[in-house]
Amino acid sequence: FLGAREEYERYGVPWKRGVLLVGPPGNGKTHCLRALIKSSGVPCLYVQSLKSRYGEEDSHIEAVFERAREITPCCLVFEDLDAMIHDGNRSNFLNQLDGLGSAAGLLTLATTNHADRLDPAIVERPSRFDRKYHFNLPGSAERRTYLAQWNAKMSEPMRATDEALQRVTDATEEFSFAYLKELYLSSMMRWMERRE
Repeated sequence: FLGAREEYERYGVPWKRGVLLVGPPGNGKTHCLRALIKSSGVPCLYVQSLKSRYGEEDSHIEAVFERAREITPCCLVFEDLDAMIHDGNRSNFLNQLDGLGSAAGLLTLATTNHADRLDPAIVERPSRFDRKYHFNLPGSAERRTYLAQWNAKMSEPMRATDEALQRVTDATEEFSFAYLKELYLSSMMRWMERRE
């Protein structure tokens, strides 16, 4: 996509895309975002907030999109979009996203832990976020693989048996990858304290 501007222009296809990564916290949205940014090979504007002590949010939204247009092609990233967009700034955000100015060359990437908090005009309308990828809680097989990878990194006395790994896998049904990592780190600290 990023290297195909001439093709898009030749056939009259808008050269812009939007990708929304959706799911509960701790399941890899930010890691995926970082990988996408790194692999894109283009400049990136990473927006974590639209609030400031100086100026209005609408002017910040306009400034962000204007800067993105100046350096296209680029990735324009909104981390935790549901925390940024609300009734007071949604209209301006949508106008900028739809390209009041040219949106050519913009790859807009966003994450949300709560897609239900976003207006349907953002989530459901094509041409704003054309692709949505869901990062759900890991299933049993994913938890088992993740725990086994952590287990393989441990020194021999700290390693869990296959039976223990299966018990932990079965007991962590509602755990995100972040919680599984914390469980492993806490267990390692407990082991170092008790040697058991």
